[in-house]
Amino acid sequence: MARSRAKNILIIGAGPTQIGRDTESEAAAVQIIKNFAETDRNLFYVTSDANSVIPRLDVDVKFIEAELTVNSLIQILRENEIDVILPVAGNTVALQLSEQLNESGILKELNVRTMGVTTTTIHNINNPELMNRVLKHIKEPTIPTTVVENVTDALRFAKRVGFPVLIKPIASLTKTNRIKCDNEHQLMEMLESAFKVSITNQVAVEKSVVGYKETEMIVIRDAEGSKLLINGGENFNPIGVHSGDSIIFSPTQTLTDVEFQSLRTAALKIAEILKIKGVCHVQFALDPTDGKHFITRINPFFDRSSAFAARATGYPIANVVAKILMGQNLREIKLSGVQRHDSLALIEPVMDHIAVRFPTWSFASFKNANQQLNTRMKSTGSVMAFGRSAEEALQKAIRSVDSTTAAEQAALDESQLSEAQLINVLIHPRAGEVYYLLEAIRRGYTVDELAKMTHIDAFYFYKLRHLVKLERRLRDNRFDMAALQEAKYFGFGDTQIAHLWQVRSDEVRDFRIKKAHVFATYKGVEPTAGEFPYLTNTYYSTFEDEDEAVRTTGKKILVLGTANSQVGTNSAAEYTTFQTIQRCQKLGYKVILINNNPNALTLIPDLADKIYLEPLTVENCLNIIHQEKPDKIIAQGKWEIVTQLVLRNVQVEQLPVSRTTRSENIEADYMGVISSINGSINLFGVVGIDEDNMFIPIEVSEALKVKVDPLIKNANQHITNNGIYSVIIKENMHQLQIVSVVPLAVQDLPFLSFAFDQDFAGIITEITLNGSSKIENHPIIQGGYRYSHVYPYTQFGLKKPQNPPFSLAIGAEFQSIK
Repeated sequence: MARSRAKNILIIGAGPTQIGRDTESEAAAVQIIKNFAETDRNLFYVTSDANSVIPRLDVDVKFIEAELTVNSLIQILRENEIDVILPVAGNTVALQLSEQLNESGILKELNVRTMGVTTTTIHNINNPELMNRVLKHIKEPTIPTTVVENVTDALRFAKRVGFPVLIKPIASLTKTNRIKCDNEHQLMEMLESAFKVSITNQVAVEKSVVGYKETEMIVIRDAEGSKLLINGGENFNPIGVHSGDSIIFSPTQTLTDVEFQSLRTAALKIAEILKIKGVCHVQFALDPTDGKHFITRINPFFDRSSAFAARATGYPIANVVAKILMGQNLREIKLSGVQRHDSLALIEPVMDHIAVRFPTWSFASFKNANQQLNTRMKSTGSVMAFGRSAEEALQKAIRSVDSTTAAEQAALDESQLSEAQLINVLIHPRAGEVYYLLEAIRRGYTVDELAKMTHIDAFYFYKLRHLVKLERRLRDNRFDMAALQEAKYFGFGDTQIAHLWQVRSDEVRDFRIKKAHVFATYKGVEPTAGEFPYLTNTYYSTFEDEDEAVRTTGKKILVLGTANSQVGTNSAAEYTTFQTIQRCQKLGYKVILINNNPNALTLIPDLADKIYLEPLTVENCLNIIHQEKPDKIIAQGKWEIVTQLVLRNVQVEQLPVSRTTRSENIEADYMGVISSINGSINLFGVVGIDEDNMFIPIEVSEALKVKVDPLIKNANQHITNNGIYSVIIKENMHQLQIVSVVPLAVQDLPFLSFAFDQDFAGIITEITLNGSSKIENHPIIQGGYRYSHVYPYTQFGLKKPQNPPFSLAIGAEFQSIK
């Protein structure tokens, strides 16, 4: 007999950060949990992500740290008498696990149902052949596709439809992307590995639509069938470059109204036929010659595109979906920012600005990685930018890439390339493609030539050509007010202008403010484009007359966000910033956040009091400081933006944590974690380090305690500032000795906070702001968990070295050692 109401709900997380997955899934989970916590349901959240912020939420949710496998989930379902599983906050990982749980029969045995998306829909989406049947039923065109179990059938299909073809394992053991095969030899080679990672020993083969225009639609549907389009996006690159490695514009820039409405209708039809309750992201391949489309991907869960859609429109997708999952319908849901209108959740968002998502890479740390762009995603993160024109948004996105990674955007110095080298890069796109395209325009390549070589819509080359024209005007008119004003309106930064004028950026800023009187103004990001009164807390800068931002009153602090996810500073940095914001608010500050990562956990609604979606550059920080006049500015560690601000007499409170890592790859056996406040040392506990450099929470025996305590008391001689420190300890001939004492590394902070049941980020923040913090010791978490780093070597096609440096990690995960 079916249960009348879900009492115990299991939310399946996405696991650790890696290429293709930032903190967007966890951001959605946080919002869903906060909404569900207002009901009398029992919430459980399972993940293997050691950087998860869920354990530190001030809501009633049971955090389960476990490997994301079918066997571990079955055990969790049984032990906690789960009624419902919610896979929509766990990306493809949760969807595939739900499929496997259903096929195992355990859901039927335990009378467990799925929420948000049905098991039938999950089964259809995981099998392209079945999904094509559904699409044919609603009269949507389908790409010729088959599922094969052997090489012979794959070759036969490829010869029938013609090369190139794309292949993808069915029910893959790991996250996989479609792989393009241009000939029979490539197909046979790629099939070998594809069959190995498929649980069912099956591979989907489909006709390639490389060169078609790639677009996407984000829609929402509720239980009674009300549907709306949240956002449409258009990829700069055609199909053939992974959408995660392409620049994306929103709203769409080149679609005709007929094309747009056709895609919108198709996305809404899909949400209806699949009975989605929540968000659905649909990707399309659009034939640029006749406007006909194919559906290439359906994601009925929160992903990077739905996260970007929420930021771009100001529509709180996750909060609305949470209410839909709780049983409300769109006509009943009110948005907190609306001042008057009863059912604004049903109104499709309208944008009066252009938003751009721009990929970023970490190739400087992986010199041997192939930087050519294809269907395998390689970017480790992204930034976003907003503007009043496509040019302004794109320029802001380009300079959103902070100086520490700017060199990685262009793998080659575009100005030094020969014509043959440049043409090769144009035909075979690689990381930093936009820099090569701009260089081609500077050398006189025409719009038609570039469009033909790249299959990129000519519209974008007209925009790039306009930017090059502005460059030339600036170069030819140094310190010209009209040229400066036009350049600022179209997104040029002071540093870019300084480079063209061959002066220091401070000289440009002084000229702009004191003589040209050109100032940044701020526009609100909200889903009605001013149609209804709406209280927003999110803003972006432009150079127009009207300023919509009102200076925050009261005691306030400006927090510099983490920007794009990179190796070494990834979800752990987001965790730290999240906790920093919460502690600042507990200390009585209103928090103003500047960040430009569209997937950022810290950008969830109602966390920071005010958000500026801006590039983390000196210029933008100074503009916001001038706008808000914060009492304090806080940042994680000493990084270049902080150094540059300090040089300009801006006082920045730097959290005493390492932005890179602890002393890495040194021989050690234990690590003690201590606080040092005004000469007083407190030992939180000790973790062990095994031969794989994994941390294992251990119970300190009396014998070990006798050895460790004297060392900890002497640790002060290595410490000059208040903070939380890692004491690296080596055992030699049964004697312990301190190898190093270093500030707690951002990478280790989330796991150690979990292991010792401490808010280390909050403590460090309070020590930084107040000079002290009340320390409470809690029992160390017992349960036998290792903490290991996750690296992107596999995604880059590189062999993982025996002892990779921790500073090249992109995430971290729990591993059970029970």
